Amino acid sequence: MTRRSAAPLKARHSAIPAFAGALAAAAYLLGAIVFSVASKGGFPAPAMASADSSGQHQGVRVTRARNLDSLDPVPVSAVADALAAPIDVAASNMSPVVIAPADRPAPAPRRPRIAIVIDDVGLDIAAAERVLALPVALTVAILPYADASAELAALARMSGHDVMLHMPMEPVGLADPGPNALRIGLSDADLQARMRWAMARVPGAIGLNNHMGSRFTTDPRALRVALSAISHDNPLFLDSLTTAESRGRAVAAGLGLRALERDIFLDHDLDAGSIEARLAEAVDLAGQDGYAVVIGHPHALTLETLETWLASPAAQGIDFVTTTTLSDAVLASEPGLQASAIQASGGQASGIQASVIEAVNRGAE
Repeated sequence: MTRRSAAPLKARHSAIPAFAGALAAAAYLLGAIVFSVASKGGFPAPAMASADSSGQHQGVRVTRARNLDSLDPVPVSAVADALAAPIDVAASNMSPVVIAPADRPAPAPRRPRIAIVIDDVGLDIAAAERVLALPVALTVAILPYADASAELAALARMSGHDVMLHMPMEPVGLADPGPNALRIGLSDADLQARMRWAMARVPGAIGLNNHMGSRFTTDPRALRVALSAISHDNPLFLDSLTTAESRGRAVAAGLGLRALERDIFLDHDLDAGSIEARLAEAVDLAGQDGYAVVIGHPHALTLETLETWLASPAAQGIDFVTTTTLSDAVLASEPGLQASAIQASGGQASGIQASVIEAVNRGAE
Protein backbone atom coordinates (compact mmCIF):
# COMPACT_ATOMS: atom_id res chain seq x y z
CA MET A 1 0.00 0.00 0.00
CA THR A 2 2.68 2.42 0.92
CA ARG A 3 4.57 1.83 -2.28
CA ARG A 4 1.41 2.10 -4.49
CA SER A 5 0.29 5.44 -2.95
CA ALA A 6 3.76 6.96 -2.96
CA ALA A 7 3.94 7.41 -6.72
CA PRO A 8 0.86 9.70 -7.11
CA LEU A 9 1.94 11.72 -4.07
CA LYS A 10 5.42 12.27 -5.51
CA ALA A 11 3.99 13.34 -8.87
CA ARG A 12 1.74 15.92 -7.28
CA HIS A 13 4.59 17.53 -5.36
CA SER A 14 7.05 17.53 -8.32
CA ALA A 15 4.64 19.45 -10.55
CA ILE A 16 4.86 22.54 -8.34
CA PRO A 17 8.59 23.31 -8.85
CA ALA A 18 8.26 22.42 -12.53
CA PHE A 19 5.47 24.92 -12.96
CA ALA A 20 7.41 27.57 -11.00
CA GLY A 21 10.47 27.02 -13.17
CA ALA A 22 8.44 27.43 -16.35
CA LEU A 23 6.92 30.61 -14.99
CA ALA A 24 10.36 32.04 -14.15
CA ALA A 25 11.67 31.17 -17.62
CA ALA A 26 8.69 32.91 -19.22
CA ALA A 27 9.30 36.02 -17.11
CA TYR A 28 12.98 36.01 -18.07
CA LEU A 29 12.06 35.71 -21.78
CA LEU A 30 9.56 38.57 -21.50
CA GLY A 31 12.24 40.76 -19.88
CA ALA A 32 14.68 40.01 -22.72
CA ILE A 33 12.03 40.86 -25.31
CA VAL A 34 11.18 44.14 -23.63
CA PHE A 35 14.88 45.10 -23.45
CA SER A 36 15.31 44.27 -27.15
CA VAL A 37 12.33 46.42 -28.15
CA ALA A 38 13.54 49.31 -25.99
CA SER A 39 17.02 49.06 -27.52
CA LYS A 40 15.47 49.44 -30.99
CA GLY A 41 13.78 52.63 -29.95
CA GLY A 42 10.37 51.02 -29.33
CA PHE A 43 9.98 52.95 -26.04
CA PRO A 44 11.01 56.51 -25.23
CA ALA A 45 14.34 56.63 -23.42
CA PRO A 46 14.32 58.06 -19.90
CA ALA A 47 15.73 61.54 -19.54
CA MET A 48 19.50 61.77 -18.88
CA ALA A 49 20.66 63.45 -15.70
CA SER A 50 21.89 66.97 -16.31
CA ALA A 51 25.48 67.68 -15.31
CA ASP A 52 24.42 71.08 -14.05
CA SER A 53 21.42 69.89 -11.99
CA SER A 54 22.64 66.57 -10.68
CA GLY A 55 26.05 67.61 -9.50
CA GLN A 56 27.73 65.08 -11.78
CA HIS A 57 31.17 65.91 -13.19
CA GLN A 58 30.77 67.89 -16.39
CA GLY A 59 31.06 65.65 -19.43
CA VAL A 60 29.91 62.50 -17.62
CA ARG A 61 26.67 60.87 -18.80
CA VAL A 62 24.86 58.64 -16.29
CA THR A 63 22.43 55.98 -17.62
CA ARG A 64 19.62 55.25 -15.16
CA ALA A 65 18.19 51.71 -14.74
CA ARG A 66 14.79 51.17 -16.35
CA ASN A 67 11.72 50.25 -14.26
CA LEU A 68 10.20 47.36 -16.24
CA ASP A 69 6.95 47.38 -14.18
CA SER A 70 5.98 50.80 -15.54
CA LEU A 71 6.13 49.83 -19.22
CA ASP A 72 2.99 49.55 -21.38
CA PRO A 73 1.93 46.12 -22.69
CA VAL A 74 3.79 44.96 -25.78
CA PRO A 75 1.80 43.73 -28.82
CA VAL A 76 2.51 40.15 -29.90
CA SER A 77 3.62 41.31 -33.36
CA ALA A 78 6.17 43.67 -31.81
CA VAL A 79 7.50 40.78 -29.73
CA ALA A 80 7.93 38.62 -32.82
CA ASP A 81 9.72 41.38 -34.70
CA ALA A 82 12.00 42.02 -31.75
CA LEU A 83 12.95 38.35 -31.53
CA ALA A 84 13.88 38.30 -35.22
CA ALA A 85 15.94 41.51 -35.19
CA PRO A 86 19.49 41.75 -33.79
CA ILE A 87 20.14 44.20 -30.98
CA ASP A 88 21.74 47.40 -32.28
CA VAL A 89 23.88 48.50 -29.34
CA ALA A 90 25.07 51.61 -31.16
CA ALA A 91 21.45 52.79 -31.56
CA SER A 92 20.63 52.40 -27.89
CA ASN A 93 20.85 55.18 -25.35
CA MET A 94 23.27 53.26 -23.14
CA SER A 95 26.27 55.47 -23.83
CA PRO A 96 29.61 54.59 -22.20
CA VAL A 97 30.64 56.62 -19.18
CA VAL A 98 33.52 58.96 -20.03
CA ILE A 99 35.68 60.18 -17.19
CA ALA A 100 37.50 63.45 -17.80
CA PRO A 101 41.28 63.07 -17.27
CA ALA A 102 42.61 64.60 -14.08
CA ASP A 103 44.86 67.63 -14.37
CA ARG A 104 48.54 66.66 -14.46
CA PRO A 105 51.29 68.87 -13.08
CA ALA A 106 53.74 70.26 -15.61
CA PRO A 107 57.04 68.32 -15.69
CA ALA A 108 59.87 69.91 -13.75
CA PRO A 109 62.53 71.59 -15.90
CA ARG A 110 65.54 69.37 -16.54
CA ARG A 111 68.68 70.35 -14.67
CA PRO A 112 71.92 70.93 -16.57
CA ARG A 113 74.11 67.82 -16.81
CA ILE A 114 77.88 67.57 -16.61
CA ALA A 115 79.92 64.46 -17.38
CA ILE A 116 83.29 64.55 -15.64
CA VAL A 117 85.99 62.36 -17.18
CA ILE A 118 89.29 61.79 -15.38
CA ASP A 119 92.04 60.69 -17.80
CA ASP A 120 95.42 59.02 -17.21
CA VAL A 121 94.17 56.84 -14.34
CA GLY A 122 96.23 53.78 -13.40
CA LEU A 123 99.85 54.72 -12.86
CA ASP A 124 99.31 56.32 -9.43
CA ILE A 125 97.20 54.03 -7.23
CA ALA A 126 96.68 56.58 -4.44
CA ALA A 127 95.52 59.18 -6.96
CA ALA A 128 93.19 56.62 -8.55
CA GLU A 129 91.62 55.82 -5.19
CA ARG A 130 91.07 59.52 -4.61
CA VAL A 131 89.35 59.79 -7.99
CA LEU A 132 87.03 56.89 -7.16
CA ALA A 133 86.11 58.57 -3.86
CA LEU A 134 84.73 61.70 -5.55
CA PRO A 135 81.07 62.01 -4.43
CA VAL A 136 79.47 62.15 -7.89
CA ALA A 137 78.97 59.85 -10.86
CA LEU A 138 81.87 60.18 -13.27
CA THR A 139 83.90 58.36 -15.92
CA VAL A 140 87.33 56.92 -15.19
CA ALA A 141 89.61 56.62 -18.24
CA ILE A 142 92.27 53.99 -17.50
CA LEU A 143 95.58 53.57 -19.33
CA PRO A 144 95.84 50.01 -20.70
CA TYR A 145 99.52 49.58 -19.87
CA ALA A 146 99.07 50.34 -16.15
CA ASP A 147 99.85 47.30 -14.01
CA ALA A 148 96.67 47.72 -11.95
CA SER A 149 94.36 48.53 -14.88
CA ALA A 150 92.07 45.51 -14.39
CA GLU A 151 91.83 45.92 -10.60
CA LEU A 152 91.10 49.65 -10.86
CA ALA A 153 88.47 49.00 -13.53
CA ALA A 154 86.69 46.59 -11.19
CA LEU A 155 86.84 49.06 -8.27
CA ALA A 156 85.49 51.87 -10.46
CA ARG A 157 82.53 49.77 -11.60
CA MET A 158 81.79 48.78 -8.01
CA SER A 159 81.75 52.49 -7.12
CA GLY A 160 79.09 53.14 -9.76
CA HIS A 161 81.37 54.93 -12.22
CA ASP A 162 81.82 54.39 -15.94
CA VAL A 163 85.07 52.74 -16.97
CA MET A 164 86.69 53.84 -20.21
CA LEU A 165 89.84 52.77 -22.04
CA HIS A 166 92.25 55.70 -22.35
CA MET A 167 93.78 54.58 -25.64
CA PRO A 168 97.29 55.83 -26.47
CA MET A 169 97.47 57.38 -29.95
CA GLU A 170 100.19 59.08 -31.93
CA PRO A 171 100.57 62.82 -31.19
CA VAL A 172 102.05 65.63 -33.25
CA GLY A 173 105.65 66.05 -32.09
CA LEU A 174 107.98 63.80 -30.15
CA ALA A 175 105.94 63.09 -27.01
CA ASP A 176 105.67 59.40 -26.15
CA PRO A 177 102.06 58.19 -25.82
CA GLY A 178 103.13 54.93 -24.21
CA PRO A 179 103.43 51.25 -25.16
CA ASN A 180 101.35 49.81 -27.99
CA ALA A 181 100.05 53.19 -29.09
CA LEU A 182 98.07 53.49 -32.33
CA ARG A 183 100.27 55.02 -35.03
CA ILE A 184 99.47 55.96 -38.60
CA GLY A 185 102.37 53.94 -40.05
CA LEU A 186 101.18 50.61 -38.62
CA SER A 187 99.55 47.94 -40.77
CA ASP A 188 95.83 47.33 -40.52
CA ALA A 189 96.46 44.04 -38.70
CA ASP A 190 98.72 45.74 -36.14
CA LEU A 191 96.25 48.56 -35.53
CA GLN A 192 93.45 46.11 -34.85
CA ALA A 193 95.61 43.85 -32.70
CA ARG A 194 96.66 46.79 -30.50
CA MET A 195 93.10 47.96 -30.23
CA ARG A 196 91.86 44.56 -29.06
CA TRP A 197 94.80 44.17 -26.64
CA ALA A 198 94.06 47.52 -25.03
CA MET A 199 90.34 46.80 -24.57
CA ALA A 200 91.14 43.46 -22.97
CA ARG A 201 93.43 45.23 -20.48
CA VAL A 202 90.53 47.32 -19.15
CA PRO A 203 87.71 44.80 -18.63
CA GLY A 204 84.22 46.20 -18.50
CA ALA A 205 85.13 49.39 -20.38
CA ILE A 206 82.07 51.00 -21.99
CA GLY A 207 84.25 52.54 -24.69
CA LEU A 208 87.34 54.63 -25.14
CA ASN A 209 88.82 58.07 -25.55
CA ASN A 210 92.17 59.09 -26.96
CA HIS A 211 95.33 59.63 -24.91
CA MET A 212 97.24 62.25 -26.92
CA GLY A 213 96.45 61.38 -30.56
CA SER A 214 96.64 64.84 -32.14
CA ARG A 215 98.10 63.21 -35.26
CA PHE A 216 96.34 59.86 -35.32
CA THR A 217 92.82 61.29 -34.91
CA THR A 218 93.25 63.39 -38.06
CA ASP A 219 93.56 60.26 -40.23
CA PRO A 220 90.07 58.87 -41.01
CA ARG A 221 91.37 55.66 -42.57
CA ALA A 222 93.58 54.70 -39.63
CA LEU A 223 90.84 55.55 -37.15
CA ARG A 224 88.29 53.51 -39.06
CA VAL A 225 90.55 50.46 -39.16
CA ALA A 226 91.30 50.65 -35.42
CA LEU A 227 87.72 51.25 -34.27
CA SER A 228 86.26 48.59 -36.56
CA ALA A 229 88.17 45.97 -34.54
CA ILE A 230 85.80 46.57 -31.59
CA SER A 231 82.75 48.08 -33.29
CA HIS A 232 80.73 44.87 -32.80
CA ASP A 233 80.70 45.64 -29.06
CA ASN A 234 79.02 49.02 -29.72
CA PRO A 235 81.49 51.03 -27.65
CA LEU A 236 81.21 54.72 -26.89
CA PHE A 237 83.91 56.87 -28.45
CA LEU A 238 84.69 60.10 -26.67
CA ASP A 239 86.87 62.36 -28.80
CA SER A 240 89.20 64.18 -26.42
CA LEU A 241 89.69 66.78 -29.18
CA THR A 242 93.41 67.25 -28.71
CA THR A 243 93.28 68.93 -32.12
CA ALA A 244 90.60 70.90 -33.92
CA GLU A 245 91.29 68.74 -37.00
CA SER A 246 90.14 65.53 -35.32
CA ARG A 247 87.91 63.20 -37.33
CA GLY A 248 87.15 61.03 -34.31
CA ARG A 249 83.46 61.74 -33.88
CA ALA A 250 82.68 61.53 -37.60
CA VAL A 251 84.48 58.20 -38.03
CA ALA A 252 82.92 56.68 -34.91
CA ALA A 253 79.44 57.77 -36.00
CA GLY A 254 80.10 56.37 -39.48
CA LEU A 255 80.77 52.98 -37.89
CA GLY A 256 77.51 53.20 -35.96
CA LEU A 257 79.15 53.86 -32.60
CA ARG A 258 77.87 56.22 -29.95
CA ALA A 259 80.02 59.34 -30.05
CA LEU A 260 80.65 62.36 -27.85
CA GLU A 261 83.16 65.21 -27.85
CA ARG A 262 85.02 66.86 -25.04
CA ASP A 263 83.95 70.42 -24.34
CA ILE A 264 86.43 71.68 -21.74
CA PHE A 265 89.81 70.66 -20.37
CA LEU A 266 89.82 71.45 -16.66
CA ASP A 267 93.53 71.53 -15.94
CA HIS A 268 95.45 72.43 -19.08
CA ASP A 269 96.72 75.27 -16.91
CA LEU A 270 97.52 73.61 -13.59
CA ASP A 271 96.35 76.44 -11.38
CA ALA A 272 93.50 76.43 -8.85
CA GLY A 273 92.02 79.70 -10.14
CA SER A 274 92.19 78.45 -13.74
CA ILE A 275 90.52 75.13 -12.83
CA GLU A 276 87.72 76.98 -11.02
CA ALA A 277 87.26 79.21 -14.07
CA ARG A 278 86.98 76.14 -16.33
CA LEU A 279 84.39 74.64 -13.98
CA ALA A 280 82.40 77.88 -14.16
CA GLU A 281 82.57 77.67 -17.97
CA ALA A 282 81.28 74.12 -17.82
CA VAL A 283 78.30 75.22 -15.71
CA ASP A 284 77.52 78.04 -18.16
CA LEU A 285 77.79 75.71 -21.16
CA ALA A 286 75.59 73.09 -19.51
CA GLY A 287 73.05 75.80 -18.73
CA GLN A 288 72.98 76.88 -22.39
CA ASP A 289 73.13 73.51 -24.17
CA GLY A 290 71.78 71.20 -21.47
CA TYR A 291 75.07 69.37 -20.93
CA ALA A 292 78.85 69.62 -21.00
CA VAL A 293 81.70 67.09 -21.13
CA VAL A 294 84.79 68.06 -19.14
CA ILE A 295 88.10 66.23 -18.90
CA GLY A 296 90.56 66.48 -16.04
CA HIS A 297 93.55 64.53 -14.80
CA PRO A 298 94.45 62.91 -11.46
CA HIS A 299 96.75 65.74 -10.38
CA ALA A 300 96.62 66.48 -6.66
CA LEU A 301 95.63 70.10 -7.32
CA THR A 302 92.89 69.11 -9.77
CA LEU A 303 91.36 66.62 -7.33
CA GLU A 304 91.60 69.03 -4.40
CA THR A 305 89.92 71.79 -6.40
CA LEU A 306 87.21 69.39 -7.57
CA GLU A 307 86.52 68.15 -4.05
CA THR A 308 86.07 71.69 -2.78
CA TRP A 309 83.99 72.82 -5.74
CA LEU A 310 81.65 69.81 -5.65
CA ALA A 311 80.74 70.70 -2.06
CA SER A 312 80.08 74.37 -2.92
CA PRO A 313 76.75 75.99 -3.88
CA ALA A 314 78.00 76.38 -7.46
CA ALA A 315 77.68 72.62 -8.02
CA GLN A 316 74.33 72.07 -6.33
CA GLY A 317 72.13 72.80 -9.37
CA ILE A 318 73.94 70.31 -11.62
CA ASP A 319 73.27 66.65 -12.36
CA PHE A 320 76.61 64.84 -12.63
CA VAL A 321 76.29 61.85 -14.94
CA THR A 322 78.41 59.18 -16.55
CA THR A 323 79.23 59.33 -20.24
CA THR A 324 76.92 56.36 -20.86
CA THR A 325 73.97 58.18 -19.32
CA LEU A 326 74.81 61.37 -21.18
CA SER A 327 75.29 59.73 -24.57
CA ASP A 328 71.95 57.92 -24.28
CA ALA A 329 70.19 61.17 -23.36
CA VAL A 330 71.90 63.19 -26.10
CA LEU A 331 71.11 60.68 -28.83
CA ALA A 332 67.50 60.48 -27.65
CA SER A 333 67.05 64.26 -27.66
CA GLU A 334 69.10 64.93 -30.81
CA PRO A 335 68.18 62.22 -33.35
CA GLY A 336 70.21 63.91 -36.08
CA LEU A 337 73.41 63.97 -34.05
CA GLN A 338 75.07 60.97 -35.69
CA ALA A 339 73.94 61.96 -39.18
CA SER A 340 75.30 65.48 -38.75
CA ALA A 341 78.66 64.07 -37.69
CA ILE A 342 78.88 61.77 -40.70
CA GLN A 343 77.85 64.50 -43.13
CA ALA A 344 80.22 67.07 -41.70
CA SER A 345 82.52 68.57 -44.31
CA GLY A 346 85.41 66.28 -45.17
CA GLY A 347 84.53 64.02 -42.27
CA GLN A 348 85.13 66.89 -39.87
CA ALA A 349 83.24 66.39 -36.63
CA SER A 350 80.49 68.98 -36.35
CA GLY A 351 79.40 71.16 -33.46
CA ILE A 352 82.82 71.99 -32.02
CA GLN A 353 82.34 74.62 -29.38
CA ALA A 354 84.31 77.88 -29.52
CA SER A 355 85.79 77.07 -26.12
CA VAL A 356 87.08 73.76 -27.48
CA ILE A 357 88.78 75.40 -30.45
CA GLU A 358 90.39 77.96 -28.17
CA ALA A 359 91.69 75.19 -25.89
CA VAL A 360 93.17 73.06 -28.64
CA ASN A 361 94.75 76.09 -30.27
CA ARG A 362 96.68 76.53 -27.04
CA GLY A 363 98.08 73.07 -27.67
CA ALA A 364 96.00 71.04 -25.23
CA GLU A 365 97.17 67.46 -25.37
